[in-house]
Amino acid sequence: MTTIRMTMIRRLALKVLNAAARHAAPGTRDWVTAMSREMDFIENDWAALWWALGSTRILFKRQHVPLADLSGVPRAAQCLVNRIRVRTRNGCVATTIVFVAYIGFIFTLPGSMQRVRSGLVAVSMLYMAYQIYARRAGASPLENDSAAWAGFYRTELERQRDFHRGLWFWSRLAVSLPSFILFCVGGAIARPADARDYDAMLAVFILLGIWSVPLNLGRARKYQRQLDDLEALQK
Repeated sequence: MTTIRMTMIRRLALKVLNAAARHAAPGTRDWVTAMSREMDFIENDWAALWWALGSTRILFKRQHVPLADLSGVPRAAQCLVNRIRVRTRNGCVATTIVFVAYIGFIFTLPGSMQRVRSGLVAVSMLYMAYQIYARRAGASPLENDSAAWAGFYRTELERQRDFHRGLWFWSRLAVSLPSFILFCVGGAIARPADARDYDAMLAVFILLGIWSVPLNLGRARKYQRQLDDLEALQK
């Protein structure tokens, strides 16, 4: 009974490692493979399971691991496309929800100025949705050609890098953050009884705006590193 139980645990550990290898980012699969080989020297099945579970942390780390060769470009490009598609879907849903909410405020809030401010927020959400949709993932190459995949990967990396820096990023911030600030300040002035709620909303919006700067610039640097890696491989 004990032998069967321990065998099942070892089998579960192998399944965990295989799943981690399948879903790991490009360039990290070799690390997971090395961990699976080291697990062969662990005699205790429970220790092997904990070792396998420890390998899953690679799925949550955003460390930069360069591609070993051009054969990994198609997988890297597909992983990038999948991430962009998730961002596009989630971003469009989020901006649509906020847009609908502030359109509703136009018809429900008292005071013409506060209605105008609600309209400004709604317009900023439209601009945000436009940017997200404009930087959606392109169509992947149909042919299994390394040069085509490398060109596609380069184009997508450049598009995403520019989305998180320069005019694309700063214009998003310049359009969305002031509209939220005007809405909160105007609401606090128009309705002093709710001033505390508007102040809390204002604090959240400002903190999110400040936090978005290093977040986006960091992602832009990450995409630039990947571009540098691709250029080095092509040379």
